[in-house]
Amino acid sequence: MAPIKVITGVVLAGGKSSRFGSNKALALLHGKPLIKHVADTVTSIFHDCLLVTNTPEQYGFLDMPMVGDHYQNMGPLAGIHAALLQITTPRAFVVACDMPCLSTELIRYLCDLNEQEYDVIIPWHEKGQEPLFGIYHKKSVPVIESYLKRKNCQIIRALEDLHVRRVAEGEIFAITGDFSCFKNINRPADLE
Repeated sequence: MAPIKVITGVVLAGGKSSRFGSNKALALLHGKPLIKHVADTVTSIFHDCLLVTNTPEQYGFLDMPMVGDHYQNMGPLAGIHAALLQITTPRAFVVACDMPCLSTELIRYLCDLNEQEYDVIIPWHEKGQEPLFGIYHKKSVPVIESYLKRKNCQIIRALEDLHVRRVAEGEIFAITGDFSCFKNINRPADLE
């Protein structure tokens, strides 16, 4: 399939990995760093890709363009903000670096929705919403920035002020058959 050119693929690599005990992005899964699994999937789908990190020296092996947060220590919302300021496409597919079981079919489905009236498109299933597996439009920057300026870095709160298309459980299940593509790694035991 041809790479998607109208949306940039973004990998967020800024977490503190406090529950993991070390930088989980570099933890090995099947002999490959966790983040490499994610980056390989994203670079196979999108023409333009971006890594958001405040420690670029750790990720040179990925050979991806990188940008750091404008708002330090503000979590993934700051990473989304930095990405949206950097990209040249109107929208970005944003994913966390600790989700190694990504579904290319579901990612392409989100991209194909092409529902321009929405600021954000995210999956929503039995365990809740997946804000770190979604499409964000550049027009959401002012709202996100207003939260960061107030030191409120909760993505879920910011979504309340954005026009969100929630991709329903049934839509997801029809494509993936389960919800394993949202599994993230929080502890070393999760790698097993």
